[in-house]
Amino acid sequence: MSTVAIPRGTDTKERLLRAAERIFGSHGYAGTTLRAVTAEAEVNLASANYHFGSKEALVMEMLRQRVAPINEERLRLLEEAKQEAHGDSIPLEIILRALILPLGEPARGPDGPDLSFLQLVGRSFSEPAEFMRRVHETFFRKLAEAFMREIRRSCPEATEADLWWNLHFAINAMLGSLSQCRRAEAMSNGICEVADLDGMLNRLVAFLAKGFQTTTPPSP
Repeated sequence: MSTVAIPRGTDTKERLLRAAERIFGSHGYAGTTLRAVTAEAEVNLASANYHFGSKEALVMEMLRQRVAPINEERLRLLEEAKQEAHGDSIPLEIILRALILPLGEPARGPDGPDLSFLQLVGRSFSEPAEFMRRVHETFFRKLAEAFMREIRRSCPEATEADLWWNLHFAINAMLGSLSQCRRAEAMSNGICEVADLDGMLNRLVAFLAKGFQTTTPPSP
C-alpha cells in the first residue's frame, strides 16, 4: 500500500478516513484500531471518537466512500440498459458489463493500478464471515437483488441455485482478478499488462458471460 504521507491541509475527518483505509487494507478489520488510525493520521484519539464514535463506524464510513460511487454507477448502467431493452430481457453480457466495468476507474491510480484500492478488494477474501456479512447487508444486498432480477430474465432456463452460484463465481472472479492482477503480469512474463485494467475487465466480462449460462450438470 502507498506510504505517501497524508497532506497537512487535509481536515481531521478526512485524515482519519484515509488512515483507516491504509491500516484496514494492510491489517484487516481485526488489526485496525482507533489508536493505530489516530497515530497514522497524526490526530488525537478524542477526535476519532468525536467524528465516528467507534472503530466499526469509522471503517464502514471509509468503505461507504469507496463503494457507494461504484454501486451508483452500476445501477445507472443497469437502468440505462433496461431503458434500451424496451421491456425485453437485457443480454447477459451487458448486465455483467454494468456490474464489472465500474471498478475500472477507482482501480486506476495516477501511475498505474491504485494499490490501496486493490488491497481493499483483496480484503474480501480474508475478512471474518461476520464482518463481511455486515458489509454485504449494508452495501451489496439491494444491489445484488437488482442485478439478479435482470439476470433471471436473461437466463430463464436456469434454476435459482444455478443463478446464485454463478453470481457467486462471477463476483469472486471479479474480485480475485482485480486484487491479484499483478500475478497475471508475472505469470505471463509481461504479456498481460497490469496497467491495462480496462482490457482485463472487458476480457473478464466476455469470459463470465459464457460461463454464467452453465447450468448444474446431470448427476453421473
